[in-house]
Amino acid sequence: MLSTTRTDTARTVPTGRWRTVTLVIVLLAAFMDLLDATIANIALPAIRTDLAASPAQSEWVLAGYTLAFALVVITGARLGDLYGCKRVFLIGMAGFTAASALCGAAPTPGLLIAARVVQGVFGAAMIPQVLAQIQLLYAPQERGRAMAAFSSLSSLAAALGPVLGALLLESGLLGWRGVFWINVPVGVLAVIAAWRILPEGRAVTRPRLDLPGVALSALGLLLVLYPLTIASDRGEWPAWAYGAIALGVIVLAAFYRYQRRLSDQHRSPLVEVSLLRIRSVAGGLLVEFLIFLPMMGFFFTLLQLLQAALGHSPLTVGVLMLAWPVANAAFATLGATVLLPRIGRATVQIGVTVMVLGLGVLAWGAHSATVHTPWAAFIPGVFIAGTGAGLAVAPLAQFTLQDVPAQHAGSGSGLFNTVIQLAASLGVALFGTLYFRPQPDRTHQQPHDAGPAFATTMWISIALLTATFVLSYLLPAKNRTQKA
Repeated sequence: MLSTTRTDTARTVPTGRWRTVTLVIVLLAAFMDLLDATIANIALPAIRTDLAASPAQSEWVLAGYTLAFALVVITGARLGDLYGCKRVFLIGMAGFTAASALCGAAPTPGLLIAARVVQGVFGAAMIPQVLAQIQLLYAPQERGRAMAAFSSLSSLAAALGPVLGALLLESGLLGWRGVFWINVPVGVLAVIAAWRILPEGRAVTRPRLDLPGVALSALGLLLVLYPLTIASDRGEWPAWAYGAIALGVIVLAAFYRYQRRLSDQHRSPLVEVSLLRIRSVAGGLLVEFLIFLPMMGFFFTLLQLLQAALGHSPLTVGVLMLAWPVANAAFATLGATVLLPRIGRATVQIGVTVMVLGLGVLAWGAHSATVHTPWAAFIPGVFIAGTGAGLAVAPLAQFTLQDVPAQHAGSGSGLFNTVIQLAASLGVALFGTLYFRPQPDRTHQQPHDAGPAFATTMWISIALLTATFVLSYLLPAKNRTQKA
């Protein structure tokens, strides 16, 4: 029999098949948002030609989205506590869908950039509510598969973005505008379905929005992320970038102290920084950062190598990259639902080890790659690395958030998502700089330069992941939300 709801003193939530439908809705919405961070890369040359966009404008088509998302995601998480995660999710999803339509209809580069910024803002309101919805829908011991699905979304979107973008461009129906228009019907259906069946959730004691905290966090993140975003495809960082990053770190340190003072005074901080005193939270966030740092740099540099240096078409590259989500999805489920309850943090450690193996295979093959190297030669390394990422990343949300009190779920989600954004931005900037350093011509890369440069980024990634393996002992030995 189909069970429709489960009721307790705080909320009514769907159960049975309706719970699965609800999970699919929130994950679909999250996937759309994350996909837009990568899919525009493929459409960018067509956008530049069609709208006569300058190089700086082209850069901001990508940067406007990622920066807006990163600056607002902490506030978006807190808004869920203030006004209910369902309401904020619906507003975020509706705004994201409308902004997608504006992107698809934009007649000038300036309007496209503005619409992309709006997309990022509404996406940052929507994404933190996904973890909150999972916590509402599933009891702690039931969250394995749901958390595995959520944890796989970032890498899945990064891998599928190129192939979906290439397919839409080559279909010839809407050109580059189809990359954005495709969100509209999906978004409308998701909003209607979410409005009907998503459970509501709100903190028992309604906090106030910490406006000074919002300003401090946004300023600090902007000072750090803006230069990283702008410097991602350059061999040398401008001098001002170092100063901006240093100032940003100082501002974020001031933000941390301010939030800690509010917490000690039992007021309403934007982020409950006392969570960082919990070992599982601090250890989980550190491991998450060190995994996503090389992983997002890997996606960026591999796409550059395959397309600009080796001359493979976007569609071919997209098909090759499918090896990642296939492996990632399968082994994320295995790791979160089978291995994690039995061997605990060893699941993450096995995943990191397998990632090292996959990146090593890619480094060895890329070092001597030429334009005659078949694209299929990269599939084994991508598949192995994707397997390791699935095993390593899927359990992290459970490890990190297992000891977070329910009243601080918004802060926990905000921290988790902000760390991903920081790692992604730094990873693309750092590994992009290392990759482009020996290649003065960005548009006509030579394999004899690009191959060894990519291999170098992989060896550095391996060194970082080796350190991650050691630091993974900060994670709890067992996940207490599941039983063997």
